[in-house]
Amino acid sequence: MQIIPSILAATKEEFVGKVTEIFSDTEMIQIDIMDGKFVQNTTWGTPDEILELHLPVLFEVHLMVENPEEVVGDWVRVGAHRIIFHIEATKNPGLVIEKIRPFGREVGIAINPETPIAALSEWLHLIDYVLVMGVTPGASGQKFQSKVLAKIREIKKIRPGLKVGVDGGVNFDTAKEIAAAGADAINAASAIFEYPDPEEAIKILQGS
Repeated sequence: MQIIPSILAATKEEFVGKVTEIFSDTEMIQIDIMDGKFVQNTTWGTPDEILELHLPVLFEVHLMVENPEEVVGDWVRVGAHRIIFHIEATKNPGLVIEKIRPFGREVGIAINPETPIAALSEWLHLIDYVLVMGVTPGASGQKFQSKVLAKIREIKKIRPGLKVGVDGGVNFDTAKEIAAAGADAINAASAIFEYPDPEEAIKILQGS
């Protein structure tokens, strides 16, 4: 199971500090982008600010923003390997997919704990990745909602080859449950960055 550290930062200094701590021990990081509308919080990092950092690792973006169709083009432009948007944040998922797909980036859709898998049924054959949220998005450190484990199994039953990740509420215990449910990847923030040794935290999670 792939471990993808989630970088949720309020300032450039915090962002750079977190990346510096873990980039040599991971294949890819996730950049959390919050607009203060779709979720209450906001984060640091416009596409051009991220571009200026010349990140030494692949990155995906998790867009917790309203109307993602208005911004996905910018994240394509600055080199995001995978762009994940929320099914709940747009009235036209097909348009978002169309704005990403021609550029060869991976397309991901995130789904909140309370949203049924049926909301994705029209789009599962058009995307590369589903990000199942283990918590209501917007803040790090929330308790994992075990009910979402059934969503992982349901997606794998509908489309076995589709990659599924889980984000939110991940710790050393829940990582084992997530792996057993069939997830391909997990995103972790507090489990990594609040651990005394972030590099060791990644290795522990990889052993789940």
